[in-house]
Amino acid sequence: MYLRPIARALVYMVAIAAFNFSLQAQSTDGKRPITSDDYGQWERLGMARFSADGNWMAYPISRVNEETELRVRRLDGDELIVVPYGANAAFSEDSRWLAYSIGVSEEEREKLEEQKEPVRNKLGLRNLVTGDSVVIADVAAFTFSDDGAYLAMRRYAPEGANDRKAKGVDVVVRTLSSGLDINFGNVSEFAWQEEGTLLAMLVDAAGEAGNGVQVFDPTTGVLRTLDSRTARYTGLTWKPEDDELAVLQVRGDDRYEDSTHVILAWAGLAGRDGRKHIFDPDSAAGFPSDMRIVSFRRLRWSDDGETVFFGIKDRELRPDTAADSTESAYDSTAAKPQAEADDEKPSTVQIWHAADVDLYPQQKVNANRDREKNFLAAWHVREDRFVQLGTELTEDVTLVEGDQLAVGTDQTPYENERMFGPVYRDLYVIDASTGAASEMKKRVQYNFGPSSGGNYLLYLMDDHYWTYHFRTGRHTNITEDVPTSFVDIEDDHTVEQKPPFRFAGWTEDDRYILIYDKYDVWQVDPRGAGATRLTNGAEDQIRYRRTRLDPDEEFIDMAQPLYFSTYGEWSKQYGYARLRRGRETEQLVALDANVSRLVKAKDAEVYAYMVQDFDDSPDYFCAGPDLSDSRQVTQTNPFQSDFAWGRSALIEYETEWGKRLQGALFYPADYQPARQYPMIVYIYEIRSPTVHTYYVPSDRSAYNTAVFTSQGYFVLQPDIVYRDRNPGLSAVAAIEPAVQKVLETGMVDPDRVGLTGHSWGGYQTAFTVTQTNMFAAAAAGAPLTNLVSMYLSVYWNTGSTDARIFEISQGRMEVPFWEDVEAYIANSPVFHVEQLNTPLLLAHGTEDGAVDFNQGVEYYNAARRAGKDFVMLVYEGENHGNSQKANQIDYHNRIVEWFGHYLKGEPAPDWVKQGVSFLDQEKAKKNRSKKAETPPSQVP
Repeated sequence: MYLRPIARALVYMVAIAAFNFSLQAQSTDGKRPITSDDYGQWERLGMARFSADGNWMAYPISRVNEETELRVRRLDGDELIVVPYGANAAFSEDSRWLAYSIGVSEEEREKLEEQKEPVRNKLGLRNLVTGDSVVIADVAAFTFSDDGAYLAMRRYAPEGANDRKAKGVDVVVRTLSSGLDINFGNVSEFAWQEEGTLLAMLVDAAGEAGNGVQVFDPTTGVLRTLDSRTARYTGLTWKPEDDELAVLQVRGDDRYEDSTHVILAWAGLAGRDGRKHIFDPDSAAGFPSDMRIVSFRRLRWSDDGETVFFGIKDRELRPDTAADSTESAYDSTAAKPQAEADDEKPSTVQIWHAADVDLYPQQKVNANRDREKNFLAAWHVREDRFVQLGTELTEDVTLVEGDQLAVGTDQTPYENERMFGPVYRDLYVIDASTGAASEMKKRVQYNFGPSSGGNYLLYLMDDHYWTYHFRTGRHTNITEDVPTSFVDIEDDHTVEQKPPFRFAGWTEDDRYILIYDKYDVWQVDPRGAGATRLTNGAEDQIRYRRTRLDPDEEFIDMAQPLYFSTYGEWSKQYGYARLRRGRETEQLVALDANVSRLVKAKDAEVYAYMVQDFDDSPDYFCAGPDLSDSRQVTQTNPFQSDFAWGRSALIEYETEWGKRLQGALFYPADYQPARQYPMIVYIYEIRSPTVHTYYVPSDRSAYNTAVFTSQGYFVLQPDIVYRDRNPGLSAVAAIEPAVQKVLETGMVDPDRVGLTGHSWGGYQTAFTVTQTNMFAAAAAGAPLTNLVSMYLSVYWNTGSTDARIFEISQGRMEVPFWEDVEAYIANSPVFHVEQLNTPLLLAHGTEDGAVDFNQGVEYYNAARRAGKDFVMLVYEGENHGNSQKANQIDYHNRIVEWFGHYLKGEPAPDWVKQGVSFLDQEKAKKNRSKKAETPPSQVP
């Protein structure tokens, strides 16, 4: 067993030494650990964004006390701009301008809401060349033109306008060079042309007076009305990088509950006159009379501009116009007088049938999706021809690059299997010009869709990648002769087809596809003509994964350098590597820290990546393409140096069946070698990668490692792996040796070790303490406690059955409980409650949609009957995790008090010693409402 110390410096030294736990203590230099009074100032670093020229970087900062700001740094100088409550930074394409929204503080927001005043953002606009800036009030959204010369700003709707049908608001277009504003009223949608300066707008006014489609050219000041009538418009869509425009015009019909749409399209709008084309479903040849064009599938232009793709679905007749309506099998009003029947409320019955593929509650959750189910169709504009591509057979349709073909999928033959098992689909090739579909492949679980060049479809079958060539119809196993596995054969979920490691993408013209194995990236010929390993991770057990630096890339350009993130499976080193054509892969950065978020400026060789460690707050480092000359350009939480802070290290251990595992060990902030400390073990599944994670201390986080270490605890986060049908016992087999390995060092008092986890970690906590007396106290959040009853429950957040999760997903039970009832009982906490000798705190929300609230109630009742030391916290109205601030703080404080008493000998509050009666709790709530500043933990 060994432990790797972490050297704190800009350049991190790699040192893997024999693990003898003889690390020298960090001197606290008289510094005190943080307390709850300090948490509010702590910062979190958001995603960075470059200006195109790489001279500026913008990044958001949020704080525990809910004060946020936007920071903008000049990278070729020292200028730093700080905007309180700034967000959503956007640079103009020419890098001359920065725009951002400005919000309000939480205090101001609450004040405005109490006064029933609207909460509205402002817009900040800064000239990055001159440094001049302005603030514009009441701007809801904004967007630059593609060339960066103009800015469109959407205002808020007038007060009291929420109930009106018209959705139009004012839109202001500013010419940035002059500051000239032009206002347009009643605009419901607007969009800039790509690689152009035209702004398209839809007008939606009260009473539909003056509604229409307009195009504004700010270079000339000319506003053109393309269409105008008493109707509503929606679905504004430019053809990418062109001047063709399409919109939907709403058309109602009193015979139907819904509306259909007419498609309007224009070509050549950059010229003097755009050619207008109209697709009217009422008169179009071949358009089904019982269907309509929908607005919830966005219009899409084909690459050649010859076709517009859209969605169609069945129409819904109004009840009073539907002829020969079918009566229900049971009419509860049939035997009653009409007046009595009309006055009586309808039954609230729900019909749940065992033959339902989706449970009734799942149908309810997915009702909006199902209502919007539609089929893809095509309008060939020049020919004025309609083709339906999607049908009941091929409901889901994906267009192939070039838009001449499409891929349709059908899962209906396997609906019974997907109720409790994997989802399979039959694949079809569809001719986009005729709609004709032909079968491609049956029973495919992993379909990765068409290639970027439109020549192939990629899918996985029997542990291998296959391609289907659209032109020849040939299926080819492209990995059967490659000496590696592209699926995760070590995955411990109980499924026949182990999941693939996925792939990076296709190269130009579909010449190759880059596919991942466990460690490396392979360049594979889609014709099955061989493969080349591009990286060398397997030898050192380092995982390489490509980092996409251009969000707009259409394919992988092998002539350009490829960047890969790297991660050492056992060293836990993170970094980046680069591959250049004709060279070996070169490691650019490799640190004993978490290195992530590599980004690049669009038009410059300027890069940035983020570095963090448990004792090093996340910051961005900027560099050139070699990443070797990096310099720190942000500074978050600089005040951390004023406090004592812990450090982290790796441990290694083995399960009883010889499985090598690791854990992340975090030291107390006041660590001294001669002392023994209490320890909290936090569990889920694989946790060792968190060894380099920076935890922001917060009283709204129940299981916060930074908080625990500041309070004098070691924290251990061990890895857990599983054997089939033994999730609980597998957890015990991993947790016990991990804890024992730490105890062997003498740093931790074996009588003061606690265990905690949430959800699946809560389950493992609730189970483990029935199998071992190793822990002095435990806290389980939202745990599964009875695998039999949980198997029979519903995952209410999605409405789906928990049975499927148990058989093929996280439960790893493989079969229903009646096929192996012994395994279900053996791994259920409630069936071992007699052996529960550890004080257990359990927390559950009454509206938990992931783990049913009754799971907590079952364990509580069992523990109460068995006379165990057990406390259950019930958070009314909360789901799987607390979302209300007061409840977050309350649960955090009770966790602190629970472990403080049992692991540190602190006095036990009343709620721990003897509970609190209903009347006393009601009284406490009233006192809290009168004294809002009283911390929840001080109220029983």
